[in-house]
Parts: sequence; C-alpha cells; structure tokens
Amino acid sequence: MPPMLGAPGSGVNLKWRAATAKVGPYGYGMRQLTLVAIAVWLGAMGFFAFVVAPAAFSVLERESAGRFVGAVFPRYYAVGLAMGLVAFFGLGVRWLANGWRGLDWSAAGLVLLMLALTLYAGVVVLPAAHVARESLRVAGADPAAAAGFARLHSLSGILNVIVMVSGIAVVVIETVRRQ
Repeated sequence: MPPMLGAPGSGVNLKWRAATAKVGPYGYGMRQLTLVAIAVWLGAMGFFAFVVAPAAFSVLERESAGRFVGAVFPRYYAVGLAMGLVAFFGLGVRWLANGWRGLDWSAAGLVLLMLALTLYAGVVVLPAAHVARESLRVAGADPAAAAGFARLHSLSGILNVIVMVSGIAVVVIETVRRQ
C-alpha cells in the first residue's frame, strides 16, 4: 500500500515554508511559469522587431508600413503586459509559499521594471508617436516634425532594448538559481 500523503518517505512536502515543495505549483511549477511567460514575451518582441517590422517596411510603402506597425503596437504592448503579469504572478506565488530567497528579489525587480517600461511605452510613448507621425504626414518635410517623431522612435527602441535585456537577465537568474 502506498504511503499516505505527507507521511515520511512519501516524497511529498506539505510544509508551505519549506525550501521548495516537491509536489505542487509552489516551487518548480511557478518557476517554469515565470520562465515560459518571459520567454513568450521575449519571443514576441524578437519576432516583431526582427521579422514583422522589417518585412512590413520592405514590402509595403513607407506610410502603409508605418500604419501597419502602428496598428500592431497596441497588441504588442498588451502581450508584454499580460506575460509580465503572468511572470510576476509566478514569482508572487513562490514568495507566498516559500518566502523570498537570494535572487528572487532581482528577478522580481527586473519583471517590475519590464512591466513599468512596457506600460510607459504603450500608454505614453505610443500615443505621442502616433500624433508625431500624423504631424509629420501633414507637415511633409518639416524638420521639427521629423525630429519629434525620430526622438520618440528612438525612445521606444531604447525602452524595448532595456525590456529585452532585463528579460534575458530574468531567464538567466531563474535558470541558474537553486531550487
């Protein structure tokens, strides 16, 4: 007869504050959830930056490609926010179950940074870039309008690079940290 759940030798640790539960979502499962969420986020960012946007600008006219990319960006940021919340949920459940240990603070801080930058890019920079792009379209070759859009485009790129590098750091931290 198999040992009872939680009995010595059963391989099941029912103590919530133990180092890591052997069975249950609190240790390995939540770490995997965090890793998968960050990996999906990074994959979506990379696919958009290195496949979708270049393809749009190589096949479509510049204005059409800009409109297409502009229509994709709200979904791009929504995916990032959703995956960031899932990753933070995984970290939070681990914290509730096991308390913070070592590099957990670093991973949580990086995920919060990623969420904050993504939210700022989607709520502040994206609408401003839409206005600047429209001003540029109306004004034609106006250097001030072009400079305004270029500044916002550069800011968006910098924010995205910081989010990507932070995401890679979270993957490394979550991969190398001990159970």
